[in-house]
Amino acid sequence: MSTRTRHNHNKPLDRRGRFGKYTEAERLQLVEKIFIQYPRLKKLRERIEFCRTRSQTAAEPECMLIAGHTGAGKSTLIKWYASGFPVRILPERRIHPVLVVLVPSPATVKGLATEMLKALGDPAADKGATSSQTLRLRKYIAACEVELIILDEFQHFDDRQSKNILKTISDWLKNLLNQCNIPIVLAGMPGCESVLDQKGNEQLKRRFASRDEILPFSWDTRERITEFRQLLKGIDDALPLLKDSHLADVETAFLIYTATDGVIDYVMELVRWAAALAIKSGLEQIDNSLLAQAYEERIAQAFPKRPNPFNPQVELKQRTEPLRRASRVPNATNKRVKPRKPKRPMSDVLSHR
Repeated sequence: MSTRTRHNHNKPLDRRGRFGKYTEAERLQLVEKIFIQYPRLKKLRERIEFCRTRSQTAAEPECMLIAGHTGAGKSTLIKWYASGFPVRILPERRIHPVLVVLVPSPATVKGLATEMLKALGDPAADKGATSSQTLRLRKYIAACEVELIILDEFQHFDDRQSKNILKTISDWLKNLLNQCNIPIVLAGMPGCESVLDQKGNEQLKRRFASRDEILPFSWDTRERITEFRQLLKGIDDALPLLKDSHLADVETAFLIYTATDGVIDYVMELVRWAAALAIKSGLEQIDNSLLAQAYEERIAQAFPKRPNPFNPQVELKQRTEPLRRASRVPNATNKRVKPRKPKRPMSDVLSHR
């Protein structure tokens, strides 16, 4: 179960009552389970659910494509959605409402069919010719009562060195869609829509007219700044620490945005590591010194030319204007936590991850 925050914002958060009973190891586990259902993620989840439910009565399956860079939250979105439809193992059969499969690289019909059969529990998933596999797959989809198929890493369809493979697997997917009449959600890197836009793929393209993109958070308008700070407030509230870390403070939020470019996976990795440092050091809140250490150990390698934004000696360019534009989040204080030196090195934390 993920740690979610549900409380009255008009009352102070009873952190000691919520987290005071946990051991250090249990608190470290809680940090890893933090999951925030932020608005843009909820919206995309609703779009996927619309595909599933509308297809039950529509003349044709409702399909969609979701594009997003690595770390933008595609995998998190897919896992969250699929978690609402757990696989049920009955004495006589398996019920698998939402089938999630990673497209293999390089993408081939046999490779993809094998992965789908494996996910559906076929003990001989890789056996037989492609035609035999396809026939078994159709039977498994029906027997397992699959209501939605999600294919992640769809960009693997785009093999620039072998356009024949691209056309073959695209045609196979189109035929599977027509034969099974099950909605399909495709997810992949930006540009993966070029597979659908290829000449000769007009029928497949028509089925995936609904397209969406999951973007990093930004710091360019009041509304988007507020959205990012609200995310940080939710994360702060979920941290198993006995004091607020004031992550949604304007300056702290801006530093976190600068450190991560608004990419949700980087945000979560940064804050989780800083929280682990705090817990192992006997501290009860995250401060800039912990964020600086977490940045060096977990994020800096992704941005080798960027100075550590949490280093007080680093002067960030164009800092005044972004902070001036920032709007205040309700109940998000502007208190700053004074940096403190961790009592224990990160090497002690590594053994707990």
